[in-house]
Amino acid sequence: MVDQALECMPGRVKFAVAGVWAQAVANLIAGGSLLSEVDSRLDHGQEVSEPGLVRCLAYFSIVMAVLLAVASLFAQKRFGWVWTVFVVVETLAVVGALFGIVAVWLGLQGVSAGSMAISLALPLAIGGALITGRGQDWFSR
Repeated sequence: MVDQALECMPGRVKFAVAGVWAQAVANLIAGGSLLSEVDSRLDHGQEVSEPGLVRCLAYFSIVMAVLLAVASLFAQKRFGWVWTVFVVVETLAVVGALFGIVAVWLGLQGVSAGSMAISLALPLAIGGALITGRGQDWFSR
């Protein structure tokens, strides 16, 4: 048990945890911004297409941010559930990015190709770092 606490986290896992922190911050900002925008528009009598859906997505983003932040705090403790949380959330992020790429392809407003490229590349890089031998080994001890 003492050896586990003293062992240094592999570089790939450090990269993954740093990326997850960045995602947590981005999700928190995005969720808060969406809620603020919807509330502001409704307060000023402007039409909002599907405000319930937008709020649901905003709250989902905030919940994911909190989940990622909490899991990141426990990454050093090497709990197996942290690895599972990271992989599941990164998988959801890849699926979301793929939907975003389809939206770019369809020419929907408000979706840029650059943001979708980043939205796809970051979770793929984080997921790749986690599913390699060192990433799995770190959380399986």
